Amino acid sequence: MELGAFFSSGDSWAESWVLDVGLIESLRFGAPDGHTDLDVAIALTRLLYDDFVSYGTDGRDMHLNNDTVPVVIKAHRAVLERLALEPPAWPFRAFDGPRIRFVLA
Repeated sequence: MELGAFFSSGDSWAESWVLDVGLIESLRFGAPDGHTDLDVAIALTRLLYDDFVSYGTDGRDMHLNNDTVPVVIKAHRAVLERLALEPPAWPFRAFDGPRIRFVLA
């Protein structure tokens, strides 16, 4: 599965890549026609890896943001679990670190 399949074309000026959140959410329940879970797992792994490497270096080739990373991580986890593989234990949920919720008592 090509990484471009996860995106639609944006307005080409400000955003050339727009994540198809509906497609990513659907991957949690099964691979799209013509693709296997293994194809999807490899593509999602590549997407996450490439974006986190880009974020950690120069940030020029990033396609995800703090709102879309958790969606991709959830889909990645679901696909790996269908393949009976252990998903990675991510120490973060977005580019800016862990998402911590404070509960006021």
